[in-house]
Amino acid sequence: MSTKIRPIKCPNCGSEKHVQLGDKLYRCKSCGTEYFLDDDDITVHVKHHFDNGGFSSFNGNSNVSITSIAKVFAIIGVITFFLLFMIIYGLSSSSPSVSSRDSISVEDTYRAIVPVRYNGHVCFFYLTNRSFSNWYSDDKTPPTGYYYGFIDPDSGKVLADKLFISDDDARKIGMTAFHMLEIQYLNQVKKWYITIPSQFILEIDPQTLTLKNVTKTIFAKKKAMSSGISSVNFISDTYEDHASTSGVGEGLKVVNNLAETYYYFPATDRLYTEDAYNYAKELPISELNGEVRDSVFYILERKDASENSSQTSQNKLWRIRFMYHLGDPQDAGYFLYSMENKRGDDRMISHNPITGWFTGFETLIDYQDAKYILIEYKTSISKDAPTVLQLRNTNGVILWTHSLELPMKIRGIMRDNQKIWFRATKENNSGDDEDYIASLTLKEGYLKYEYKFATNHKVPK
Repeated sequence: MSTKIRPIKCPNCGSEKHVQLGDKLYRCKSCGTEYFLDDDDITVHVKHHFDNGGFSSFNGNSNVSITSIAKVFAIIGVITFFLLFMIIYGLSSSSPSVSSRDSISVEDTYRAIVPVRYNGHVCFFYLTNRSFSNWYSDDKTPPTGYYYGFIDPDSGKVLADKLFISDDDARKIGMTAFHMLEIQYLNQVKKWYITIPSQFILEIDPQTLTLKNVTKTIFAKKKAMSSGISSVNFISDTYEDHASTSGVGEGLKVVNNLAETYYYFPATDRLYTEDAYNYAKELPISELNGEVRDSVFYILERKDASENSSQTSQNKLWRIRFMYHLGDPQDAGYFLYSMENKRGDDRMISHNPITGWFTGFETLIDYQDAKYILIEYKTSISKDAPTVLQLRNTNGVILWTHSLELPMKIRGIMRDNQKIWFRATKENNSGDDEDYIASLTLKEGYLKYEYKFATNHKVPK
């Protein structure tokens, strides 16, 4: 068969420029494709060759040089090293370093933070649910559970930090509802108490820097409670925004395991039945056997902005003088509903407004004592309205007013000669709320965040 003369074109790119490598074997100058001609059919057979900058495509039939293999492995080695570096670097924030062999990661969830007095000075008590992460397994990891401590707010020094009860032991006795605890300072007995649903009572002792479970001992001499406690709660005002327990007295409402309800007052160590409690809180002064004192506390009267408005915006401060049944049941709480609801009992000495009407939304009394009243309110009904703190003296005179730049919850307040101390909780949209020890200067109202309670940190083994 005769051979037909045709232009030799690259089957890959169509270029006619080529170099003849051998008998009917060519290489395209444009793309480097090698091809040869089959005379029978002028069939073009392509020998594929890819120039990948050092990478060779190979299979069992390919001839790969030692140099190419070396290059491949060198590049793979570089990539592998880079990936390992990134993995190690990424874990460095959560993984321990070499020095971490001597420390343990700690995660705290705070259940209570309150100011107390230690040796005449303000310090802060805390109770936290604490867990540990030890990257190097050994026997030195502390037990997960509930820990408490005391902090000096001026220096940030931890005065004490101790295990109260482990998670395992708490489950054994049913002490698991720490997230629902209540805490109060009972002024008449000068003690701090914590109640944990449903049947536990704890006592904070700042002088010994300890926290004690007094559930069994507090009623040791009370036969009516010998069956045990089924529930316990503080007796509290209907409205809890008046920063005072003067209206109802300082005690505990307890139910024993026989479903009987009692009212206990630690200052006098008296246990009342429900009928006796309701009778005692309304006793006239003549029947109190001298167990009274002239007590003064302050409340807010509120009213709507107008007749057609449902927004309470008008406020008035009142001073209430009341004969307080020392350490026992009270019934002054009816003043908290409305100043128009004045009952003609002989425990009332006087009730006088110390301010005119002033504007403030969601107004409440954060703190009060014999010299100062700290008020919190918002300037408008807008959800973005800033919170305002205002300090007045007990004659109603404004000492200073400051608007908070960031929203915060104010809880647990105590005063010394220069500052008002409190727990400040900042809302954090990106994660858990942040708790601080904060202070306000009495003179200027200067706000300072003194100490932050870290939720994640390290402790030495």
